[in-house]
Amino acid sequence: MTTVKQTISSLFICTLLFTSAAFAQSNLTPLQKRLMSGFASHELDQHRASLLASPAWRTDTAAATNGTPASSEAPTSYFPVQNDACSESFGLNVKINQNCLNVSDPDLQGRGQAQNETAIAEDPNNPNHLVASFNDYRRGDGTCGFAYSVDGGAHWNDGVAPVSFTRGTAFGGVPREYWQAGGDTAVAWDTKGNAYLECQTFMRGSGTSNNEDASSAVYVFRATQNKGASWNFPGRPVVEDFDVTGATLQDKPYMTVDNHVGSPFQDRVYVTWTNFAADGTGYIFESYSNDYGEHFSAPILVSSNSAFCTVTFGVATP
Repeated sequence: MTTVKQTISSLFICTLLFTSAAFAQSNLTPLQKRLMSGFASHELDQHRASLLASPAWRTDTAAATNGTPASSEAPTSYFPVQNDACSESFGLNVKINQNCLNVSDPDLQGRGQAQNETAIAEDPNNPNHLVASFNDYRRGDGTCGFAYSVDGGAHWNDGVAPVSFTRGTAFGGVPREYWQAGGDTAVAWDTKGNAYLECQTFMRGSGTSNNEDASSAVYVFRATQNKGASWNFPGRPVVEDFDVTGATLQDKPYMTVDNHVGSPFQDRVYVTWTNFAADGTGYIFESYSNDYGEHFSAPILVSSNSAFCTVTFGVATP
């Protein structure tokens, strides 16, 4: 459902007003909040800090400090075992990935969430080979999680993609760009049995940390003939945006692969994303790869004027 919502919202975006301030949800208009992806919205939300001062948070914190559970039902396990809704299966449903909440201090509860915004894809050559992806918070911060199955989904292994850092050439010419967060994933297969994982990465900037870097990027990882068990490192860049002002964001990415045998574009990898620019616009761009995700083309604008978009919200461009 999330991926459908992302696609529909991207198709109908005409423009978006962004301030020059760092991206914090408390500073955004209702329109901006509606258009921003769920992952970016959660990660950049400064409003959650205000919850810490509320009586409810203070009561729960005091209760925990005194050794009394803050809720009436205290979980007995936080790991994927046969209790506390973390079982390997529920009826005929099979659990793909770890789905339990980390035990977090109240002020960092948002950093200890389980997985969300999932995607899944089936190998066109073998329906027993499946890959899935999701926003993963097990390390306490959002990153790009994945899972794979070789028996039609009966059993899964899961982990996180190698997104800790990428080459820093596009980010001031440094050796490495270390990423604070990642997510908004998608997965797909080509006709050769290779799996692909798309991952958005970004920095939060000085509004959240003592690092003014607010860069963002979209990368594609390939699992070469290993059914999704391991991914190339580092990811191949689709778009990289070096920003220390917090005025821009590469957001809402999604990926597909033309895995139709005989197609003139067989095995071409397509990625789209929204460029939230400093001038207030939110155009959708697309880039593709003809060499199995090794290199991507220059961005192509795919959004334009539409009869569905009659309000420009005061921005000069449509």
